[in-house]
Order: sequence, then structure tokens, then C-alpha cells
Amino acid sequence: MMMKFTVAEFLKLGIKEENIWVSYERKMCCGIGKCGHCKMDDTYICIDGPVFDYSYAKNLID
Repeated sequence: MMMKFTVAEFLKLGIKEENIWVSYERKMCCGIGKCGHCKMDDTYICIDGPVFDYSYAKNLID
């Protein structure tokens, strides 16, 4: 939730989306992508993240 407001402020300052980095917190039961608890769309937070640039992260749907 806080990410939405923080990113909006960075964008107002003229910072490009690809220069804004966000970290997702998800329940990661296995940590290797097997259980699927951390999956958002086709992205496994435990394998592909948990840190993403905002230009990628904004398209992840929970």
C-alpha cells in the first residue's frame, strides 16, 4: 500500500520508473518456486525477486 504513494512522489520528482526499485513481501513457504504461494502472474517472487524495478512491478497482479 505504501508503495503506491511513495512511487507517486518519486514520479512527481521526475524519476523514471525503471530507476525506482520496489520490494515485494510475500509468504514464501518453500523459497524455490515449487509451492506457488509467492506467484504473481507468471512471476515467482522468491525466484525472480523480491526486488523489481517499478516499470516491471507495476504490471504484477496479485
